[in-house]
Amino acid sequence: MGALVLRREARREHPLTFAVIAIDLFWRHLLVPGLVIALVPPVLVSATLIREVDLGRYRRGAMGAYLRRYVPPWVQALRLFGAAFAFYAAWYRVLGGLATVAACWANGILRRRPT
Repeated sequence: MGALVLRREARREHPLTFAVIAIDLFWRHLLVPGLVIALVPPVLVSATLIREVDLGRYRRGAMGAYLRRYVPPWVQALRLFGAAFAFYAAWYRVLGGLATVAACWANGILRRRPT
């Protein structure tokens, strides 16, 4: 019997896809491909955005206000630590790194708004 293939309508890739692929590669102990997948796309996208896009519009808008309020530098550092821990955890097959990243992303949702 052949394999069952479910096809979906083409859509944009989600940024988490690269993290999941990198985690899988680290799980299999493929260090260089894992590092390439984990580091190169974010660096290229960030460099392109900084160079080509007027980010001032976002900084002044609702997105900028949200990021200033709910994603301060300590949350950014914790997200970076969580991603690094996820890769470490995949290499040594320990669970928990993705939970740290998810908690950081949920910071804006979970924090109570002042009344």
